[in-house]
Amino acid sequence: MAFHSSLARRLLLILAAAMLIAVLITVYSLLEYVDKEAEEVLDARLTLTAGNLLRQVRRQLREGNLNDVWLTLETVRGLENAWLAKFANADRIAFGKDDHEVDDKVRSYIWLSSGDGKVIVGQVLPGYDNRHPKNLAIRSIHHDDAEWRVAEVHEDGLHLHVAQREDLRAYLVREIGWKLMEKQLISIPLIVLVLWFGIRRGLRPLSRLSEQIASRKPDNLRPVKLDQVPEEIVPLVESINRLLNRLEAGMESERRFTSDAAHELRSPLAVVRNVARILSSAHSLEEVQSSALLLDKSAVRMADLLSQLLHLARLDSLLNMQNLRPFMLAELMRDVIGDLLPQALSREMSLSYVAAEEFLITADRDLLCLMFQNIIGNAIKYGRREIEIHAHVRGQTLVVNVLDDGAGVDEGELARLFDRFYRGQDAKQRAEGSGLGLSIVQRIAELHGFAVKARNRDQGGLCVTVEIPAGAWGEPQDSLDEEKGEGASLGSHIGAS
Repeated sequence: MAFHSSLARRLLLILAAAMLIAVLITVYSLLEYVDKEAEEVLDARLTLTAGNLLRQVRRQLREGNLNDVWLTLETVRGLENAWLAKFANADRIAFGKDDHEVDDKVRSYIWLSSGDGKVIVGQVLPGYDNRHPKNLAIRSIHHDDAEWRVAEVHEDGLHLHVAQREDLRAYLVREIGWKLMEKQLISIPLIVLVLWFGIRRGLRPLSRLSEQIASRKPDNLRPVKLDQVPEEIVPLVESINRLLNRLEAGMESERRFTSDAAHELRSPLAVVRNVARILSSAHSLEEVQSSALLLDKSAVRMADLLSQLLHLARLDSLLNMQNLRPFMLAELMRDVIGDLLPQALSREMSLSYVAAEEFLITADRDLLCLMFQNIIGNAIKYGRREIEIHAHVRGQTLVVNVLDDGAGVDEGELARLFDRFYRGQDAKQRAEGSGLGLSIVQRIAELHGFAVKARNRDQGGLCVTVEIPAGAWGEPQDSLDEEKGEGASLGSHIGAS
């Protein structure tokens, strides 16, 4: 059984994934911002603590109380360590292997030094170089597998240093990050649930459209109504409507085709039936011969009709042309005229093809041969003495005209000449043709992208024009070189009379 993915589920997964990525990016950006802000705030606090201590220590030194200086520094360091120990014992932070080791860790150093780097009082951070140029108020030092921040303030040759581990900043960043993640992880399922109901409700018009199409009867090919159809699926519905219109037109054409074919076959079949009755009661050889002629004529007419029907059925099944190859138009006309010459001679008519130059056409040669056979054959049926085929270039288009000298067609019938099974008044009176020849011509022209037209000639007769656009024809590379004298021209002339 084929697996059909759910559009709603697919949209939900895409939106949920996009939302999760957006949450991760947002949390990461916020953590970076919090880390930067926490560092600035804690550095400012460290610098402020160092500045306040320096002012107090200077006052005590002026009074000569060095022990008070030591006691002040150790008291502040103890308070700092006690304050930082609270963060060291938090669940999400660990500075040592166990709680006792964490409590005993030294997390701050405070010391006073002279301008030459000599320590006056206090405990110096191991690895800190007091001789380092005093151009930075805050420095980062790596010690005891941790990062330390050292604030230094100086005045009157005295330098006070306060060093703290960056555990507090790491704790703040992690704590805020976890809180953000908790909030987001709680909110994501709620948002996904809301999205699910929203998508289901948003796709409800698709369900209604599906139910509307599914409830239709097989013969209902009316266009789907666009009322209450979302804008996003209007192109889809319009494409379906165009397909339904083509199906309806095709089915109508098939119904009309079947009806007309049955009507056309009824007449020769009736003749065959009547001839059979006559033959069954014939009393002389002359009656038998006369009936046989009628029977043969009806059989020929049915054979022609069936041949035309088969041609149309094959052409209607084609969607595009695949057997395209280049050939000379003059060679094609030579073959067509050769096939139709016996029919023209039986009517004492002449056939001629005239072109000022050679033309190379890219098309399905067999179909183009069939097309011109139908056009010229139709001209032979209704012409009188002469059929002319002229080929010339008009702009970028190759124009092929088939001219006869018959009675022409009423102007009101010109528009219907290419309809299937349509025959003009003259054809009906003479009981010739099936009305499919020019329909085959038009279908072949459509498949190739050509245009075919018909018009009455001013001097009498009909002109059927085939227009071949640029790209489907060209001049051959190896032209027929003829001697160019006065009155000589490069071209082709094929004639039979």
